[in-house]
Amino acid sequence: MKRWILAGLLMLSPLAALAAEASATVVAARGAVNAVSSNGERALGQGDTVFVEEQVVTADRSFAVLQFVDGAKVTIRPNSAVTVEEYAFNGNDADAATLNLVEGGLRVITGAMAKTHPENYKVKTPVALMGVRGTEFSIMLCGDQICEPGQSGY
Repeated sequence: MKRWILAGLLMLSPLAALAAEASATVVAARGAVNAVSSNGERALGQGDTVFVEEQVVTADRSFAVLQFVDGAKVTIRPNSAVTVEEYAFNGNDADAATLNLVEGGLRVITGAMAKTHPENYKVKTPVALMGVRGTEFSIMLCGDQICEPGQSGY
């Protein structure tokens, strides 16, 4: 009997670790939206959780809106990939978020973390690391650079 209890607890421990790293909830999604991590790939839909170290990938004519624990909303545009590299929000100086826009585009409406500790909220791209100083912004990649106004995808 004790072995079964121990085995059950050991099976639940990876799930508990994932739950501790939850960073956002999908509040809207259309089309093919997937989360990719070292554990594999899974489809995402409204109500699903996104974890630290997962990459959210959208297909053509697809998008996802993520609501983070601090209230921030991130819209991931079609044909995009965004990795949640770091996310910790407890309402103190240790709060930190790093999103990595691998390809495509995103729009961010910041939450409590960027308002109280803007130096701890960062967005990376293949060509730049940006600190957040505002409450709303968009980034689009055109190949290996950030799009200029009027370029394709803007």
